[in-house]
Amino acid sequence: MRGRRAMAIWAGAALVATASCTSPATERSEAPAAQPIDVGTLTGRIVVTSDDDIYTANADGTGARRLTTGAGPEIDAAWAPDGSRVVYRDSQRGFNNDDEIFVVDADGTGATNLTDDPANDWGPDWSPDGRTIVFNSDRDGLPMGGYLVDPDGSDLRRIPTDSWVEYPAWSPDGTRIAFMGGPSASNYDIWVVDTDGTDLVQLTDARGQDGWPAWSPDGDRIAFTSVRDDCRFTDADDCTTSDPAEDDPHRDVWVVDADGTDLARVSHEYGQFVTWSPDGQYLLVYGRELYVTRPDGTGRAPLDIDGVTDGVFPDWVA
Repeated sequence: MRGRRAMAIWAGAALVATASCTSPATERSEAPAAQPIDVGTLTGRIVVTSDDDIYTANADGTGARRLTTGAGPEIDAAWAPDGSRVVYRDSQRGFNNDDEIFVVDADGTGATNLTDDPANDWGPDWSPDGRTIVFNSDRDGLPMGGYLVDPDGSDLRRIPTDSWVEYPAWSPDGTRIAFMGGPSASNYDIWVVDTDGTDLVQLTDARGQDGWPAWSPDGDRIAFTSVRDDCRFTDADDCTTSDPAEDDPHRDVWVVDADGTDLARVSHEYGQFVTWSPDGQYLLVYGRELYVTRPDGTGRAPLDIDGVTDGVFPDWVA
């Protein structure tokens, strides 16, 4: 179905190398098998990137609509909370070449540049009240920072923290931002910070990279993807050796409580991008195909979108 390789990091986040570690045994329990989720019962709308354009569809894979038709990549899409608009990264000039943050109406009209800056801006997410968009940018040099902007492009401000901030994600109560980053670009972990830059907390600490965090709708947990099960980062018996020709480590999906406790692997299957269903019952993952699973790893089922070949950077709205 989707023979294309899952996309590697678009920009910024550095791959780390060499040293190995063994994850604690408590992190390695696997969920028992269960009947596959009936994707025909899924509700809401999803947005994905496929062949460098943004598509929306019903959560069961029907009703696909192409929102962008640019000559270059348009990716990193996220829904407004009311489903009326989508925010995304415009990279039509090439990745890391004046990337901009755009919003577009859910019918594909009214595309508007919010950032209009020669620096690189990407990784947008919408606040739960729909009044603010968070994104990361290298506009002020390094470390790469997190920024807030109103959906009309006004009131741009930086989140005051010295950490590297990439792919920020808003907490459901609107008070916290989760992101992949840390003190430097040498190793990315999952962190959270208040929107005013205070109370910076590290949630994960592993060799290699943890990234692309997504809050559960109740705010209790954060899903993310990690390279910690790749054999170049661990000597665990069940580590996975990625294809050297692809030059991309094995990644899989994990969840952690919002306070950094109760770390658990969802699945050992390859997965790079993850989002929650609006009711918190399911995770939508893109790895080597788009699939849905429960947070405990059961019920895994592929999700086909009519006329769409990939499902990169998925997001899900009621």
